[in-house]
Amino acid sequence: MYLISLKNISTNIIHYQLLFLVIFVFSCNEKPEYVKVSDADVFVSTKEIPDSHFLGDNNCKECHKGQFKEWKGSHHDKAMQLTDSTSVLGNFNGEKFTSQGVTSHFYKKEGSFYVNTEGPDGNNHDYKIVYTFGFTPLQQYIVKFPDGRFQCLRTAWDSVKNKWFDLYPDFKVVHSEWLHWSRGGLNWNTMCSDCHSTNVRKNYDFETDTFDTKYAIINVNCEACHGPGKDHVEDVKRLGDKYASTCTMDMTSYTTPKELVDQCARCHMRREQFSEAFNFEGTMLDHYSPQLIEEPTYYPDGQILDEDYVYGSFVQSKMYKNNVACNNCHDSHSLKLKFEGNTLCAQCHLPQNFNTPKHHFHEMGTDGAKCINCHMPGKYYMGNDFRRDHSFRVPRPTLV
Repeated sequence: MYLISLKNISTNIIHYQLLFLVIFVFSCNEKPEYVKVSDADVFVSTKEIPDSHFLGDNNCKECHKGQFKEWKGSHHDKAMQLTDSTSVLGNFNGEKFTSQGVTSHFYKKEGSFYVNTEGPDGNNHDYKIVYTFGFTPLQQYIVKFPDGRFQCLRTAWDSVKNKWFDLYPDFKVVHSEWLHWSRGGLNWNTMCSDCHSTNVRKNYDFETDTFDTKYAIINVNCEACHGPGKDHVEDVKRLGDKYASTCTMDMTSYTTPKELVDQCARCHMRREQFSEAFNFEGTMLDHYSPQLIEEPTYYPDGQILDEDYVYGSFVQSKMYKNNVACNNCHDSHSLKLKFEGNTLCAQCHLPQNFNTPKHHFHEMGTDGAKCINCHMPGKYYMGNDFRRDHSFRVPRPTLV
């Protein structure tokens, strides 16, 4: 067990952790694990899962061909990749891009991808691109620094319009500031890694101010959501045709709707991580402190203002309260919507009552007649990434 002083834990965590003096965490077979919480200390498990327990996608593919096919090419699959001629979408053929007085030159050398841009000292340097991040509607690029830090460039590739763009075009950042791409604000180790790779351990060394971050699998593979597959595969091989669920995996058909939302929320929410590493033990709140629903992240009525990554708005909705979960609308593996247009909402809301001008007051077939355009207003983040509010509120024109 690992001891963390409450003085080093944010107020949000205290609110969540001190609700109970004793917490019982139940596994699938309802065997409780005792976790001690006192007025002075919080005990948090730091058990790490060996990388060897994560067997990789090809092992899953053997039995789950359909799910693998849906996942392949998804945002999870392409969450992070090594740079090569197929993963890099941006123009590295000598292209130059200038924003806020800084010029970045993207080029290739000896089969690798490079950028010449402003570094942490205010001067331009050549940096090798080692990872790609995402693929649509934008792709980011990551540079490795000598101290184990990996930094995300501020200039990204618009994979829809096929052009370079500044993530913060109206925001001047000086090279010495935390928000400069080479510093804390765009640091992969602390800001990105936990959600873009599988079995991440940040491994920050306070004495040397360095990182030795590790992961089992570079992207968000099957086991990032379902947990390490070692025990599951061994059970299947041992039991053969007699195999029945031994509850060694997460996010299964046995997972309740609210548990599923919490498990997705681990990455699909704005939060701070206070556990050493996510190890599939306990609940989401045993590892993360969610951003509170307050300004300036949300409007006063709770709708999204800054990036909230869906969870904070969804838990305000009647859908969440009535056990609607992420996979009722999104395919769990491809992440795509299960249906297009109002057909998606008609899974639960009778079309004769709602998909009619008497309800939405718009001509059928127009944008105004789409449920999402009234009940899920959206905003652009990161320059070109349009995301919708998931609180599903009744429109209130008088508040505009």
